[in-house]
Amino acid sequence: MSVKEKVKTLVDAMPNNEVERLMVYISRNFRLVSVAAVDGWDFVEEAQPDEVDILMMEEMENNPDCGDFS
Repeated sequence: MSVKEKVKTLVDAMPNNEVERLMVYISRNFRLVSVAAVDGWDFVEEAQPDEVDILMMEEMENNPDCGDFS
């Protein structure tokens, strides 16, 4: 089992309040790749949709069976 898998297993077994304390420790002591993982989506910059985004959104709105967005 890799170290990442061990950490995931341990976190899954921990009570939520302990996971929150661990997340605070990690966010204060390590540089994280994803700010959203710690601070929520408030810190993610909003971008305007491009042509592909608009086409996908139109397809989602117009086709109730649409489930493939690739």
